[in-house]
Amino acid sequence: MATSQGLRSPLATPHSTLEAVAMYWPIGTPRIYATSSNRASGSRLFVSYDGVSGPDEAEPELLKEENGADATPPATPATPAIQSVEFGDGPPETSSQNDEQTIPLKDPVLALRVSRSGSLFAVITTTSITLWQTKPTVVLAVVVRSKSSLQLYGRNVDLLLRPDSAILVVRTSEGYLITYSIATDGESRVYKSHFPNYHNVQRRRQSLVGPQTGLRPEQYLWGPGEGTGVLDVSVRFRMVIKVDAGIESALALDDELIVATTKPAAVQCIRWTPDSTGSQTRTEILSRMSWVGKKVCITEMTYDRPMNLSTWITSDGRVYAVQRHKSTPEDDDPKKLFKGHCFHTPEGDRGHAEHAVINARFSLIAVGCTDGTVQVYSVRDYSGNITLSHSQVIPATTSTAGALTSLSYSPDGYCLFAGFENGWATWSMFGNPGSHSFSAERSTADEPWLSGVDCASWIGGGSEILMIGRRNEAIWSLEMAKSAVTGCYNDANVFRTVLQTSTGIMVYRGYDLPDMTSISAEPFLWHTARIPAPYLLHQWPIKLAVISPDGRYVAVAGRRGLAHYSVNSGRWKTFANEAQENEFQ
Repeated sequence: MATSQGLRSPLATPHSTLEAVAMYWPIGTPRIYATSSNRASGSRLFVSYDGVSGPDEAEPELLKEENGADATPPATPATPAIQSVEFGDGPPETSSQNDEQTIPLKDPVLALRVSRSGSLFAVITTTSITLWQTKPTVVLAVVVRSKSSLQLYGRNVDLLLRPDSAILVVRTSEGYLITYSIATDGESRVYKSHFPNYHNVQRRRQSLVGPQTGLRPEQYLWGPGEGTGVLDVSVRFRMVIKVDAGIESALALDDELIVATTKPAAVQCIRWTPDSTGSQTRTEILSRMSWVGKKVCITEMTYDRPMNLSTWITSDGRVYAVQRHKSTPEDDDPKKLFKGHCFHTPEGDRGHAEHAVINARFSLIAVGCTDGTVQVYSVRDYSGNITLSHSQVIPATTSTAGALTSLSYSPDGYCLFAGFENGWATWSMFGNPGSHSFSAERSTADEPWLSGVDCASWIGGGSEILMIGRRNEAIWSLEMAKSAVTGCYNDANVFRTVLQTSTGIMVYRGYDLPDMTSISAEPFLWHTARIPAPYLLHQWPIKLAVISPDGRYVAVAGRRGLAHYSVNSGRWKTFANEAQENEFQ
């Protein structure tokens, strides 16, 4: 099994308990994606004025269509701390040649967000927004904000993506939230391969070997998960929201946008659409929440849909488990929006919380602290019974690792990824160390993705992880090999080691060795097989892999269907009929 230079990736014994086994290992080197290229450098792009008529306008004006009719959407009810600045989707009345811009090639990526389905992800720089498709990994849309918009609203600071990827929100340095709508045509495709010369197709078909056989001519250029083609997506300016109280953090949910403000310290809920009463905003002051500390503000908010639970980190380093309060006629305070409990309190200078993430699979909450530790808590109920499970220490000193920048659990909950200013590390769900980049020799492995991560998000069901570095314009996609136990826990998968990757499987065949205390990474002890390309084309990612008790057969399952592999013969069997394959799930 190949590992990247500079990575430390221990393999555990197959007979260990799950609590002491790392389940994820990085393989190979990452693919690099960026909008910076010689071909793109001269491209003219759509410049978003975000409702500003021109670069010299001191204040935004409401836009009207050519016939004079008001083109603005329905007004958003304003609260004392929120003012909506809304505009129509029509073109600006005036424009300036100075606002013509090209792709900002070398601007570093500031934030990365992945949709709940994993099919799309978005990144921002200080001046632009880029929407990507996961498979195939291509740019769907690029929006460059105009100079007048940047002057009035400020530069991009953070990015929010509604879970269904229908609305994108950009937070700016001047306290604005700029929202864009994302429309996807499910039937239309931007690109489709076509081979008019039948003889060339026949020659190309004959040159295909191994798992590529069985592909139709129009499928030759596509890889795993790319059978849907390139989507037709449009990004359109929606509206601007001014938050006078200052923005500490924000969270985009299915029904609303939650904003934590600075002065006054409060939590404001802005619905995407008005409710039955016509109301669109609600606010609760932190000082009126008896369960929250005094004179604090919220610095970070996270939400986990399966557990229906949020975490709030306050400026004093405490962490709270929070839920929405369901009002009843018997409530003393009908304006109460949230209820919660404090479960993490710093001890002196140690344990000051910076980031938190929820693991619904194992009911855990990981809290990353300024001292370099990650404290993991077990959630036993929703009444505040949250106890410390274990602490994880990074395999480097705090000065070497730098500040903690991100925390992210894999979709199955078996792996915790932590990004730092000068590297990254992984652990199993119960604290067993996995891979890390702190042992990399900078003189021989001077790679930006090894020397610091600013944000990371999992895609492909945990088969890959996207990373952005500090002060870098690239996006890295690192492929991961994970144990088959993560998807299917049975006796055969526990006893016999099977690793599944984004495109294949690896079966360990070293059980005849005298030393059974650990698994060897020697390539000749691993049987590797690539999953057939026609199956991966539409059914990626692979969700499950299971081995027979005698170790002779392996079955894998993706989104739909099933593929069966014989270790002895090296042959795959799949559904001959694509319709029958799609019916099997």
